[in-house]
Amino acid sequence: MPINKSSVATYVLVIEISKDFEIIVGKLGKVFFKKGNYIYIGSAKACLEARLRRHLKKDKKSFWHIDYLLKSKKTKILQIWIIDKKMECQTAEVFCQDPTTEIIKKGFGSSDCKCVSHLFYIKNKELLKNILKEMGFSIYYSFSKFRIDNLLGK
Repeated sequence: MPINKSSVATYVLVIEISKDFEIIVGKLGKVFFKKGNYIYIGSAKACLEARLRRHLKKDKKSFWHIDYLLKSKKTKILQIWIIDKKMECQTAEVFCQDPTTEIIKKGFGSSDCKCVSHLFYIKNKELLKNILKEMGFSIYYSFSKFRIDNLLGK
């Protein structure tokens, strides 16, 4: 799916954590992450490609909550889903209500809105894909098929 560079877009990162670990996430404090699959829901205004490239880099200054998590060598982005609409909070609400997800830390990724969280532990990846497709998201990148270097422009 090509990215419309002039519009607002919402993205979903499917993240794999290879081992349990705990880190300090800015003002949220200590957060424990168990091994498994997660999704992070975010949005970007006319700079989606740059935002996604930043998320893929391990060496960066931590600015957003997700930066603290993605810098870890124990994390890997598996897929990126996108939609050319501002539906970050609506998407977070769908997963907040889903019984196959868990909220990891209240306020993670949602300090600028009223959502409980924008990061969720996923118990069922197939159901996740179905929900995203039903909402109109398209898979933008799957790292099981391509190398991250291609997206980073290396």
